[in-house]
Parts: sequence; structure tokens; C-alpha cells
Amino acid sequence: MKTRNAILCLFALAAPLRAGELNPAEIPSNAEWLLHADLDSMRGSETGKAVFAEIENKHGDHLRAFKRMFSIHPVSDLRDVTLYGDGKKDHAVVLIDGTFDKAHMEEVVKSADDYSSSDYSGVKVHTWKDKGTTQHAAFASESLLVFSRQETLLKGALDTLKGGAPGSADAFFTADGSKPLICGRARLAGIELPADAARILKMARGLKLAVSETAGRFNVRAGVEAADAAAADRMRRMLDGVIAFAEVADPKLEGLDLKCDIAAMPDKPGIAATLSLPVGEWLGLMKKAADEKK
Repeated sequence: MKTRNAILCLFALAAPLRAGELNPAEIPSNAEWLLHADLDSMRGSETGKAVFAEIENKHGDHLRAFKRMFSIHPVSDLRDVTLYGDGKKDHAVVLIDGTFDKAHMEEVVKSADDYSSSDYSGVKVHTWKDKGTTQHAAFASESLLVFSRQETLLKGALDTLKGGAPGSADAFFTADGSKPLICGRARLAGIELPADAARILKMARGLKLAVSETAGRFNVRAGVEAADAAAADRMRRMLDGVIAFAEVADPKLEGLDLKCDIAAMPDKPGIAATLSLPVGEWLGLMKKAADEKK
């Protein structure tokens, strides 16, 4: 495995996941979006066990090769992965918290194309190219690795981690009393959306999402902020229709203990939606979806 492909492998395997609780102090207040997955909670959940088993089944050889090269296993040795950005296309920062052999990883990355290093406020920044695209990375601490394609975003991330202007905790993520496996939010007005983005996204001002397992059920909670009460009502009716159509049209949903609740936000124009079903039924849906792709 080439060095640059191994580095990208870390992104591919870690980005859909997320280790440890979200730390608001790691996120700058001007971040337009963020995505976080709690790997520690995932490892203890039925959903996480199924996901990790599938990753091992499909990518086990690559994971072991990555471990041999970098002395870290992306599934078992990572605690935290956070992604956030400034809203511009392909502008993102990735924070990866884990048990690293820092010296070994820094030595390996030196063999990447066009490698160079520099100092920023006492932190060593590594720069290289992958298929012509410049990448930047730095260890903010022995256990926290920061990546970005944009040098300014990387430096901004390091400033925030050293005590810049962090964002505040969001009660939405823990509103059901459990730690989310995955959570995220976006200020859609500040994000460059693709032309074919769903209409409901174009109508919304903000979006929040939290995925959790609690009391034997798999839950997805979403909050969508609207410009006014009329727009919120239109979005509610649209979402009601989409869910009703899916229940009738998709045979995989027939007979499931699917619970859906869509209500107005109590404090601002918008809707709060929750979808929930037993964990066993959710895992069955995941398996059917995976089998259909084979």
C-alpha cells in the first residue's frame, strides 16, 4: 500500500464514524457545519457492533495493513473523529482523536509526494500532495491529529484548540437523555449547496441531526429551522408526505414497529422530527440493504 493511499484510507474509514463525545471547545464558533460520530459509544451499541463487523469483513486486510504501516488500527484505536467546515465546497477540517505512535506516523508521512514541514505556533505542520492535491496535517497533541486541504483552516483549527473562540454545547444532541452515536448541524444559509439539493434543504435555514440507541430502540432526531411559521408548516407537510409514501411504497418497512413524530419547534420557526424503531428491526433493515448491494 502506498503511503498516500494509506493516509486516505484513514479518512475513508474514520470519516463515517466518530469517537468520543463531541467537545464544543474543539469547534470554532464560525464553523458553518459539523459532523461527529462517537466511536466509544458505537463500540458499545448494537448498531456499532454490526457496522464494525461489516467493516472488518470488507476491509479487514486493508485495516491490518494500515496497522502494520502506521501502528494504529482505524477501528479499535480511534476515539474521536470530528469534521467541520466554513461552508465552501471541499473546505473541511478533520480532527481525529486516538492512540497514535506520533513519531512513527511522522516518519512514514515524510515519504509522501512533495513532502515538506513548517512550524506554526510551536506545532509542526506536515504538507504533501496526493494526486496533485495538497494536504496538511499536524498533531495538536499526542492524541489529536488535525487534517485539512486548506492551510488557513488547519491553522485556524490549531488556534481554536489552543484557546480561540470555541462554539457552545448544543442541548439538541442529548435531548433524549443519551449520548448520540452520530450528531451534526449546519447553518444552511452559509453553505454552498449543490443545484440538485433536496427542496426541503433549500427552504431551511438550519439543520440538526442526532442518532442514538436508547431503551432498545434506534432513534434518528432531526431539527429543521425555517424562515417563518408558514415555511415551517410547508416543510412539516412535505416531510409527512415523504414518510407516508415510504411506508406504503417500500415493502421492507411493512410490519415494522416504526414510530414517527413530527412537531413544531417550541422556540423558533421550524420542525422537530423523530424516527424510531427497535434495534433488531433496524439491524435487519441494514442487512437487507447490504445484501441488495451485493
